[in-house]
Amino acid sequence: MKNERGFTLLEVLIAIVIFALGILAIGNMQLASVQTSSLANRLTEASIAAQDQIEKLLGASYTNTVLNDTDHDGTDQDTNNDGIDDQGPDTNFGLNDNSIITADHHVAKGQYTILWNVAVDYPVPGTKTVRIFVTWNERGRQKQVVFDLVKSRM
Repeated sequence: MKNERGFTLLEVLIAIVIFALGILAIGNMQLASVQTSSLANRLTEASIAAQDQIEKLLGASYTNTVLNDTDHDGTDQDTNNDGIDDQGPDTNFGLNDNSIITADHHVAKGQYTILWNVAVDYPVPGTKTVRIFVTWNERGRQKQVVFDLVKSRM
């Protein structure tokens, strides 16, 4: 039969190249999936560490030292009782500072560092706003999750 020729070597090579590219794409998708899963796992662990710290802070009394604004960068910090905020106006109430140097408090928990800043009488008198940062390093880059809580004097 003259019409039965089969595949040429060139057609077979092109098919192999297309197949190899498909396998490489699947491999890259698998790698991206593993990396994303790892990041999701770290975010979950960091969130659990933050939630644990939030529960400790909510369980502490309003006057407990873990809820003090130790560097007086929050609102209405008048330590000398002259009626003037000692630090002057602070538009972020000291809450956005997420380094150990500027944090009011910090603890290490495994590979995570938990920092928190306190703003007294913010957003209303008789409350303390606490911003909690959980930081960790992943592949040479610092990652973080941030949570806020408001503790009432009552």
